[in-house]
Amino acid sequence: MTRRVAAARAVWGAGVLVVARFLPIPRKVALALGLRHLTQAAAVLRRPEGVVARWGWTVDATHSATMLALAAVSRRWRVAALVNAVVAAGWARAARPREGSRRRAASPGSARSSVPEGESR
Repeated sequence: MTRRVAAARAVWGAGVLVVARFLPIPRKVALALGLRHLTQAAAVLRRPEGVVARWGWTVDATHSATMLALAAVSRRWRVAALVNAVVAAGWARAARPREGSRRRAASPGSARSSVPEGESR
C-alpha cells in the first residue's frame, strides 16, 4: 500500500505544479506544496520502510490542522484553507501505517522469527 500511496502522491504533486497558476492560492505556495508532495513521494518510493514512509503522515496531519486554523481566522482564505485541510487529512489517512501492517522479519542470527508461535518452520 505504501508504494501505491506514494505513486498517487507523486501524481498529485505533479498535478499541483501543472495547475499552480489556476489555483485560488498564491502561485509560490502552490509550487511549494507540489514540490513537497513530489519530494515526499520520492523519499517513500526510494525507501518504503524508511522514516518518511512511517512518519510522513504527520506532516499531512499538521498541514491539515494549520489549514483549519487559517480558515478560522481568515475570511479571505477560508474556502481554500478548508479544501486544503480536507485534502491534507485524506493524505494523512492514506499514508498512516495501519496497526500490524509492518512485517517483522527475523534478522540473520537472531532468535526472533516471523513464524507464529506454535508453528514450525
